[in-house]
Parts: sequence; structure tokens; C-alpha cells
Amino acid sequence: IQPATKADLSALSNICLLTANAGTSSEHLHSHPALPGLIYALPYLSLESTWGFVLENDGEVVGYTLGAFDTRKFEESAEAGWWPSLRARYTPLLQDSDAALTPADKAYINTIITFPRASDAMIAFAPAHLHIDILPSHQRQGWGRKLIARAMENLKENDVKSVWLGMDLKNTEAAAFYSRLGFRKFEGAEEGIMGITVHEWE
Repeated sequence: IQPATKADLSALSNICLLTANAGTSSEHLHSHPALPGLIYALPYLSLESTWGFVLENDGEVVGYTLGAFDTRKFEESAEAGWWPSLRARYTPLLQDSDAALTPADKAYINTIITFPRASDAMIAFAPAHLHIDILPSHQRQGWGRKLIARAMENLKENDVKSVWLGMDLKNTEAAAFYSRLGFRKFEGAEEGIMGITVHEWE
């Protein structure tokens, strides 16, 4: 497990695509396969208040955990320096009959146009949030726990006391995994949002 760098961008994008369908590949759902990573992975190597670690196996990146120490700062940084260029690039495709957009492409482009801010309840529980994805070939081997452990260690080192994550409600295996690690639903959290404190982790 190593700190993520800009050299990992293409690997992160690929892993995001291969896990974006409730933990399985979404390749068949997209004609624009870069979209999942542009939203849920690559910003964490470019924006304010972010961090990331990659899981390597024989020199190949096979998983990651990414996040933001301060979600509101991350949102502001993304609004200023990430979403505008993507909106300019992808929004016109919604009106382009030759773009051959899939329903998943359209959903992701609409997310880029109006990226949902974290709720006040989520920020009240924790300013920080994280993502974790591991290629199916390396799931169920204990690596998820190790990646989360590194993320929690990183949060503690930076005096962050709690963190939340969001997941696809269809991904019941992920929900069970997070529950086993001690993540829980918290007051005011919408469905699919779970959190944990550093104290609870330890």
C-alpha cells in the first residue's frame, strides 16, 4: 500500500470503471468509460484537502482508497477547478444525437452538471469522507480491511476524528463488509451513507 500519485491516474480511472456497477464492471454500460473515474477517483489527486493510497500487486495497481480531510473544502475546490472544464466538455453531448450516450453516461454527465453536496448531517458527523475500490480479482482477500486501516491511520495522523462513505444500495456485499469493520448509519444520514470514528475503529 503506497501513497497515490499522478502516475496512478489511468489505473485509478480503470479500477473505478471496473467496480462502478455495484462493485462489478460497468464497461458494458458506458460509451464514455472515463466518466466514473472523472467523478469518483481522479479529483482526489488534484484538489484541495485530498489524500489517497493505492494497493499494488506485482507492480500493478489493483485497488485504492481516496478521500478528503475536509469535504466542504473539497467541494469548493472542485467547483472552482474541476467541474467547470468537465461541464464544458460533456454537457453539449446531451444535445448531440451523434454522441451515442448510454443511460449510464447521461446519469454521470448530469452528476457532473449538478454534483450533490454532502448534507449538513454528514458534515456534522465528520468533515472527512472516503472511497475505496478493489478489482474483483483481489476482493475477499483481506485487502479492503488493510486499505481502510491505512486510511484511518492517515486520518488520525491529520487529527481527523471521524469519516463517512457512500455506497451503491445494490452493493449488499459492500454494506456487509463496512458493517463488519464497524461502519454504521448515523443520525440524519441518507440511505447508503455509513460512518465511523477513529476511536470506534481502534
